[in-house]
This record gives sequence, C-alpha cells and structure tokens, in this order.
Amino acid sequence: MNLRLNLPETKKHDQPIVTLQAAVHVYERLLEWQKSIGLGHKLDYVFLPQQQNRELVLETYRWQFNWIQQQAGIGDNASNGQHRTLYSLRHSSMTFRLLYGGRVDLLTLARNARTSVEMIEKFYSSNLNAEMNIDLLQGKRE
Repeated sequence: MNLRLNLPETKKHDQPIVTLQAAVHVYERLLEWQKSIGLGHKLDYVFLPQQQNRELVLETYRWQFNWIQQQAGIGDNASNGQHRTLYSLRHSSMTFRLLYGGRVDLLTLARNARTSVEMIEKFYSSNLNAEMNIDLLQGKRE
C-alpha cells in the first residue's frame, strides 16, 4: 500500500505522486494523533497543520535541519563542498532510490518525482559508476 499525493502544480507538473510503503504507517499514526487533538481533517496540512503561516513552518524546518546537522557533527557542507539544505534531501532520496531501489527504472522515478529522466541523469545519478547495480545489466526479465 502507498499514499497517493495530489500536490499543487510545480514546474508544469500536476500529476499525483506515490509514497514508499513505509510512509503509510507513519502517516496513519500522525493522522490518528492529529484527530485526537481536533485536527487531521481532509484539507489540513500533514505537518504542523495548526500553523497556517507556511513560511514560518518552512523556516522552522530549516532551523531543525541545521540543528540536527550540528548535533550530528556533520556541519552544513557535504563532502562535495555544497551547502546542505532541506532540498538536498530530495537529491539524497533520489540517489538512494537509484542505488538501493532494486529494479526501479528512470522513467518511473522521474514521473513520481515530477522531473525528467534527463534531470535524473544530469543531477541525481552523477554519483553512480558503471559497477554499481551491475546485476541489473546481467539479468533478464522473468
């Protein structure tokens, strides 16, 4: 089971996306807690629904992300020298999906991430090398 998300249009993409299965249990627990305090309505935000100022929510999450990096002792610069931001989590999740996602194809990944195969190849697969996932080249469909 997955969650189907109908998000606002971004960069001319308006198709729904789906989550990984692990998100379903987290969402259900969060929704149960929200309903217990009078929230969790159909049009409520998933995270911090009581806060209508979404810029404040984003700034809160930026602060928390920076604090977590500080506590982890990793600083805000990745090994490639680029500044880590909340948006860099997108890069990480796409790269991990390419590395560890089994037989995920680029078109499916691109559509679900509301991007193009070209962008995945250009930005998200740049850390991959020819030896990674070599078994996918050797295998055949059943």
